[in-house]
Amino acid sequence: MSVIQLAVTLVTTAGVSFRGVSKVFIHLNLCLRLNLDIPTHTTVLNWTKKQGISQFMSKDFYQHQKWVLIADESIQFGNKKLLLILAVPEDRCRQGRALSYKDITPLVLKVGSSWKAETIASEIKNHITLEQISYCVSDAGSNLTCAFKLLNHTHIHDVNHAFSLIIKSVYENNSLFNEYTKSLSLLRAQKSMSKIARIVPPNQRIMSRFMNLMPLFEWGMKMIDLLANNQLDNDEKDVLSFLETYKEFIFESYQVLVCLNEMQTILKINGFNAKSTKKAKTLLSDMKKGNSLKIRNKVEEYLRDIKSKAKGKTICCSSDIIESCMSKYKSLVKGNKSVGISDLSLCVAAMMGISDLEKTAKAMETVKIKQVKEWKAENVSKTLFAEKIELNKKLTEIII
Repeated sequence: MSVIQLAVTLVTTAGVSFRGVSKVFIHLNLCLRLNLDIPTHTTVLNWTKKQGISQFMSKDFYQHQKWVLIADESIQFGNKKLLLILAVPEDRCRQGRALSYKDITPLVLKVGSSWKAETIASEIKNHITLEQISYCVSDAGSNLTCAFKLLNHTHIHDVNHAFSLIIKSVYENNSLFNEYTKSLSLLRAQKSMSKIARIVPPNQRIMSRFMNLMPLFEWGMKMIDLLANNQLDNDEKDVLSFLETYKEFIFESYQVLVCLNEMQTILKINGFNAKSTKKAKTLLSDMKKGNSLKIRNKVEEYLRDIKSKAKGKTICCSSDIIESCMSKYKSLVKGNKSVGISDLSLCVAAMMGISDLEKTAKAMETVKIKQVKEWKAENVSKTLFAEKIELNKKLTEIII
């Protein structure tokens, strides 16, 4: 059974491909002189799917305590989107540490062309009694927030997305910000292959760019320090001379981003409560003018909103765990996106129980391939790859 657990862990945790797992076992035998059976990629695929299926629970499972739902949907893969909703025991959100995979249970994992609020609400009702839900956490996607509203449940806006939207609202139309980022893009395009490539700024994210601005301003701070201490050659100094114009803006923005990141860390680890909020608010004390003051006011507004919903309890205000699940899934399928979303999405569920050897053994013994096929028929619509094959068959018939 340890072999099965290792194989599935290599896929779901280490990101090794199904074919790559067989190669890992070959080299373990060669280098460590082991005598392990070498599973084929098909066997590893089936093990992973069975592990995933075993993580889904019946509606009765959720009757004995209150649950927090964390929801997200994937970006478009072909013409389909993946809806993922996780359930976390409410008590777990009060333990003063960030959520891990062993804390979560997959409630909904389903593929659809689009996910409307009514459909999401229906899926939730099909899997858990509404009275057992304490509150729901997600980004500010209108379909998700409307679904929670339809169910008459409190929605907690994920702190990471909330802060990103706050930054966006202040910086998106800011002339200094736009000029600064354009200058970095131009510098990167012109000098990435030159003799001064060592000073080239990092790539900017296209998607969700306001969630990851820190590298741009860290780079700016480093370059300003190097210039001030005369650590660059003349060519590099000439290229970076434009930074003098943005010096004050870079410093202010860097300090704001450091503050917001520290606040997020406090709230993600400790949850939102009176103590963590007080500690987080102390970090805002130096944000007294300009863009930093605008951001401070919006952050305080967000904290007041969450406080009104928390009603004195410690609550989870982070959806990082579901973002991690989605990220790992995208990494697994990134080399074959043309297939679309398939039952490989069961890898997401498999991540949540692989640390327990007994559960893995039970999954292998009790879950049948027939159940995997039934799950696929119910939760995964026809893949993009299957649609292409069907179209090619029609073309062949026309030619004949």
